Amino acid sequence: MPVRAAAQAPVAPAANAPVVKPSPVKPATVETPLKAKPTDQLSDEGELSRVVGLYEAGKYRECSNEIERLLDPTGRDPLRQSAIIENARVYWAACLLGAGEADAADAPLRAAIHENPQMKPPDNLVFPQPVVEHFLKVRDSLVTEIRAAEQTRIKQAQTEARLRQQSLAQDRARLRTLELLARQETLIFKNRRGFALVPFGVGQFQNREPGLGYTMLVSEVLAGGLCLTSIAWQSRMSAQAQEQRDKGNNVNETKLGNDLAIWGTLKRVSAWTFVGIALAGVAQAQYDFVPEFRETHVRARLPSVAPSPVPKPSEVSATPYFDAKGGGITVLGRF
Repeated sequence: MPVRAAAQAPVAPAANAPVVKPSPVKPATVETPLKAKPTDQLSDEGELSRVVGLYEAGKYRECSNEIERLLDPTGRDPLRQSAIIENARVYWAACLLGAGEADAADAPLRAAIHENPQMKPPDNLVFPQPVVEHFLKVRDSLVTEIRAAEQTRIKQAQTEARLRQQSLAQDRARLRTLELLARQETLIFKNRRGFALVPFGVGQFQNREPGLGYTMLVSEVLAGGLCLTSIAWQSRMSAQAQEQRDKGNNVNETKLGNDLAIWGTLKRVSAWTFVGIALAGVAQAQYDFVPEFRETHVRARLPSVAPSPVPKPSEVSATPYFDAKGGGITVLGRF
């Protein structure tokens, strides 16, 4: 009897049999970069956001330590923006209050109020009421100090304004002095020794002594004029007497001699007087000789300084040409 091989049907798993899952293949180990430290390359806003996260998470002690580190100017990467620093001080006080250190919370609030006397109370939508009340209590205790600081700041501002006004006034005075000096011009007049040897007060006029110069001029003119007049009268009287003799008329020789003697005396006296005054004037001019005089004049306005014109560049070009008769070069120039 033939034996039939029965087809073996698949066996269904039992209902409560545990399902064996294939063990997952363990991926190759990949080194993930470490999380950057909070203080590495974070801006002031980022640092404050990190601290606010600690405060909102209720980690008041850790929040206080972090803010203290950030507000330390000698520490690593301290906060620099004034608005961020002011807000961080309020959070520091809130963290200290949350940690149960109410007395220590006064210090950051006092520092914030001293830095900004017009600082407003913390927003009660962000901070709890104890923080706002603590801020108001600290501000009330600092009213006198704030007023004194404001008065000091006002006085300092007034002093600085007064110093600026004085500096501006000094600058204006300096500019006026410089403008006056720029408008002044000094003229130098050099005298000559040769002119001091000329009579008639020339040396005195050159030495800027007009009174003495006019005295010398008038005295020498009068003495010289009297001398010349005496010579002219003597010549005229002698000529008239000779003319009468030529005509055969009698001439009063005694009167003629007396008149000639009088005019001769005047001639000699006036001549010597002229010579004496002239020598005295020359000696005085030489003795009081002034080599040069300086005069300072103030111009009505400063001379304008016009820029020198820029010379136009010259251009020269040569173009060769050829025709039936030959060729040549055409030269064009602009000067």
